[in-house]
Amino acid sequence: MKLGEFELNKIYCMDAIEFLKKIPDNSVDLVLTDPPYNLRWKQQIELHGRKAFYHNYEELKGWDKINKEFYFKLFNEFDRIVKDNGSIIIFAKTELVTWIMEVGLVNNFDYKATINYVKSNPVPQVRKKNYCSSFETICWLARWNDKKCNFTFNFKSQKEMHNFIVMPICSGNERTKHPTQKPLKLISHLLEIHSNKKDIILDCFMGSGTTAVACKQLGRNFIGCDISEEYVKIANKRLAQEVL
Repeated sequence: MKLGEFELNKIYCMDAIEFLKKIPDNSVDLVLTDPPYNLRWKQQIELHGRKAFYHNYEELKGWDKINKEFYFKLFNEFDRIVKDNGSIIIFAKTELVTWIMEVGLVNNFDYKATINYVKSNPVPQVRKKNYCSSFETICWLARWNDKKCNFTFNFKSQKEMHNFIVMPICSGNERTKHPTQKPLKLISHLLEIHSNKKDIILDCFMGSGTTAVACKQLGRNFIGCDISEEYVKIANKRLAQEVL
C-alpha cells in the first residue's frame, strides 16, 4: 500500500521538509510528531537507576536548532497534506507554543488544547542551579470549520481525559539512545484519542520510532522519516522486534 511514492508503514531517512513535499494532498488523518525544541543544548543528561550521566550531542550538527521560519514551512506542508477532518499533535517547549498557535492559524488550523506530559521521575538537577524539568507541552490543533467540528476525538473516561498526563520517562528495555524519546504508553494514549483504526498517521521527526511502534500495535497505518540514519536504524529494529 502506497502513499504517493512512499510505501506505507515504513520509515525513511530524509529531511522533514523534503519528505513532506512528496506526500500527496489531503492524504493524512493525523500528524503526531515531536520536532526539535530549539534548545541548542550541547549536553543531555541520561538517567540510569539513581545516577545521572552527561552525554554530548554536539556531533548531531544542530539537530535542535530550529527557528520560526522552519515552523512556517512545516505547517505550510501540514495544511496541504492533512485531511479536512484531520488534526495535529505536536510536542513543544512551552516557549514555542505561541509560534505554533500563530503558524497554525495562518495555515487553517485551530488551536484546540494544551496538554502537559508530567514526568513522574524527571531527570534530576545535577548542578542544582534550576528547577527539575518535569513536564513537556503537547499542542493539539484541528481543522476549523464554520459549520461543525468533524475532527476525530475519541473521548475516554473522565479520569483519562485530563489535560495533563502523568507517567515516567522511558527507562529499562524501552530506553534507546535517542535523547528525547517519549514513552510508548503516552503516544498510544494520544493515538487512541485522535485517530481511528486504519487511519494514516504521519511523523516527520520519527526519532527512535515510538509513533510507528504504537501505530503497529493499535492497527493504524504510519508513514514517517528522520534525518538521522542512526535513529532510523534504531526505529526499524524496534519495529522488527514488535511481532503481533
